[in-house]
Amino acid sequence: MSGRRPKYRGVVFDLDGTLVDTMGSVLEGLAAAVEPFRPRPGRAEVLRSLGGPSDECLLRLLGGRTHLTAALRTYRRSQAAAERSLALFRGARTLLRELRAAGYPLGLWTGRERHMTEDRLRALALARQFDLVVCGDDLPSHKPDPEGLLRIVQRWDLHPSRVLFVGDSAQDFAGAQAAGVPLVAIDHDGVIAPARRQHPVAVVATPAAAFAWVRGALLAAGWQPARTVPAAGAQVT
Repeated sequence: MSGRRPKYRGVVFDLDGTLVDTMGSVLEGLAAAVEPFRPRPGRAEVLRSLGGPSDECLLRLLGGRTHLTAALRTYRRSQAAAERSLALFRGARTLLRELRAAGYPLGLWTGRERHMTEDRLRALALARQFDLVVCGDDLPSHKPDPEGLLRIVQRWDLHPSRVLFVGDSAQDFAGAQAAGVPLVAIDHDGVIAPARRQHPVAVVATPAAAFAWVRGALLAAGWQPARTVPAAGAQVT
């Protein structure tokens, strides 16, 4: 297909709060899980705790491991109950299909544990949409450490500047900056620190606005990249 060659050659997405409308259940679940053991944290504090698997988030909120097992049990129950009502943000499925049809490799970099991520992707019929998936318990490091994002970039044999990352948390913003990967930042709550506002190529208020930006940057040019990536759903190790 002819057309202007776009700057970006692959796209990596965060999951919760970016593709899937889970932020409310995650924030409420974390706050409720630690409330028996400390004063209930506010929204801003819970947002700052995000990054990595659930036990890491709870550990930040608890400030120690004494009540971690009980809090984690409560949190997992709340997320299992919420799973039945989860939905993709409007436009997410269409964008993923359009990007795959155009030949772009797609990655997922999430702090959620692998078993929970795979269950969620299957439930939402997204299990075959991503070429590479890095979860919160796949590597010793977690967001905002950029290792997971860089593993995807390296498997695609691309320079970090040629990959676009779409995320919505302070950990996403910090991880993309550390990796040198251009970022479309969904700033739900105005959580982007002033020092990080120089990095994103776009700062938007909603997932729908992020999807529109990605579509304009990668699909409007009418160009298809060569597709030499692992099979859909491959785990990065």
